[in-house]
Amino acid sequence: MIKKIVIVLFSLATLLMGANVNLTKETFKTNEDIVVNFSNMEAKNQDWIGIYPVNSENNWANVVRWSWTGDVDNGSVTLNKITVAGTYEVRAFYNNSYHVEAFKQFTVQEVPSNTEVNTTKAVYQPNETIQVNFRDMVAKNQDWIGIYPAGSSNDWGNVVAWNWTGDVTNGSLDFNALPVGNYEVRAFYNNSVHLESSFAFSVKSTLFKLESQKDTYDNYEIIHANFQNMRGNQSDWIGVFPIGADDEKESALEWKYVNGLVNGSLSFLGLPAGTYELRAYFATLHKATVQFTVQDRPAITTIYEDAEDGIDPNWVHYAGIYPIQLLTNAGVNSQKSIRLRGYWSNGYNPSGYYLPFANSTIEQKFFELDTRIGVSSHIGNFGVTISTKNGSRRIIWASWMNHSDGHGGNDMSGNAVPREPFTQDDGYLLMFPGPTDYYLDTRNGNFIHYKINIEKTLRVLEPDNELLRVTGFTSAGGDFDNLSLTSK
Repeated sequence: MIKKIVIVLFSLATLLMGANVNLTKETFKTNEDIVVNFSNMEAKNQDWIGIYPVNSENNWANVVRWSWTGDVDNGSVTLNKITVAGTYEVRAFYNNSYHVEAFKQFTVQEVPSNTEVNTTKAVYQPNETIQVNFRDMVAKNQDWIGIYPAGSSNDWGNVVAWNWTGDVTNGSLDFNALPVGNYEVRAFYNNSVHLESSFAFSVKSTLFKLESQKDTYDNYEIIHANFQNMRGNQSDWIGVFPIGADDEKESALEWKYVNGLVNGSLSFLGLPAGTYELRAYFATLHKATVQFTVQDRPAITTIYEDAEDGIDPNWVHYAGIYPIQLLTNAGVNSQKSIRLRGYWSNGYNPSGYYLPFANSTIEQKFFELDTRIGVSSHIGNFGVTISTKNGSRRIIWASWMNHSDGHGGNDMSGNAVPREPFTQDDGYLLMFPGPTDYYLDTRNGNFIHYKINIEKTLRVLEPDNELLRVTGFTSAGGDFDNLSLTSK
């Protein structure tokens, strides 16, 4: 009788105590499984334990993890890790109900992931397979890799392509080619959309393209060649060719390396009327040809000084002691000319004369004149001031450069090798050998006619510069006639 009473009292105490749940610790990491201990369950075949976000209702839709208790009063269950950091509750339920018998709050903290994912290339072409490498996945049977549009959320609806990692920690996956665009490859654990690692890449059309800026140019207008997706090698080049010429550089009218650029533009000297080709090469491999034409436009010519009606009043005598003189002997088809007289003082000629070329146009790239050294000295020079894409310049043609021995002395044999053109340190003054050779008898001899392509001369020292306008004529001494600009 006493034994029976004791048993009844113990059972009553257990019933009054009720179910209880607790965890092995209060904080878990996102990479740790959750161990739940329980006691005083009813041991029904559908008693169960569930994990919910804190403050959420007991609806099944809110369950994060769950397990049956296994028809025992006391025991433990291990639930898969929770990969999203936050505050949660473990809750105990009897007989498949949603009535909470016991609960315990705990937290999940983020663990910095060592997982890395990347593509083998930063840029793919539209027909290329996308190769993805991954490292330090957790090797669960539902770890996965997805490709998303750049900047999109991890929602499943944004997935462009995906695949399981195959339950391995390190490996690689191949994805089918994608359309042109910007993308991210992303790594996820255990069928979740919690991002562990990402890597940006793009798909671009990298087909080579060559084009002429214009289909038709005016005569002697600068030719512009635009290119895309060169290899970026120093040996890549583009040239301007006559129709039917072979592919050798020597057959080009002008050619230039692209200087390792992938995308860019090159400019080439203007040409007389005709049909030509732009050609692009990867070293010796011909890649593309684009045809263009140059149309013949009537010449635009302006004469700035022929002295037939006297000396132009726009002349500026800015240095020296001798005024401008009017001569009665002259150049071709003329009766009069002018003399700009230089002189030597302390080893140099300080004379300076300037005539502005008002209202000259961008088409007028040729400078014409009749000249001789005259009595200014045993040497003469003349030049032009110009406006260019890179700023103002002054070009001088000096006869002393044309009869120099290259070592500071003078070779008067008539067989001298001219000095090389050079640019002053400030980049403003460009010096070239003069077209008039050193002969003392040219002082009072016949005038010589010259026609000079100013832009071509400029690009000897500045290959990528472009002439905008010839703004004036300058000289430190000489006899001159028929100073003019023309477009062809």
